[in-house]
Amino acid sequence: MKHAIKLILIISLGLCSFNSQSQNFDLGIKGGINYASISEINKDGRLGFTGGIFTSVRFNALAIQTEVLFSQQGGEFNGDDIETDYALVPVLLKLHFLRVFNLQFGPQFSYVINESDFRESEKLDISGAAGLGLSLGSGLRIDARYNFGFTDAFKGASGNNRFISLALGYSFL
Repeated sequence: MKHAIKLILIISLGLCSFNSQSQNFDLGIKGGINYASISEINKDGRLGFTGGIFTSVRFNALAIQTEVLFSQQGGEFNGDDIETDYALVPVLLKLHFLRVFNLQFGPQFSYVINESDFRESEKLDISGAAGLGLSLGSGLRIDARYNFGFTDAFKGASGNNRFISLALGYSFL
């Protein structure tokens, strides 16, 4: 895993250095829905809201995007609702192709800002994100993303956060 991350960083820096004149800066807002669950703990997921701001720097076909999002996550376990809200900070590498599409992947750091009384949540959650984006023109975009947790969601219980999100965004720049 360490070698793959180093290779991605080296390739990213190399691509950035070749065409630094063609960089574009983006700043915008996005909002959408999540369908979240917790592996090994809940049987039913939770449908919730996600939204926030994003910024990115694009170098031809490669971009780095950072977001700050609010995300409602959780699910249901044995009739009890698990409702956990997070502040998310994904750091994504985006590979643009066919002018309107992009593949996105990278780490995501989450912090609990509200939790149900079901169990005590781990305050910091580290996960990975992978998805597909579509640029609709006039600053509009759609992102579909799958997030999979690397750390346990609750203290003393195994189970990782995972969710699928669909969001509509608008870039001001």
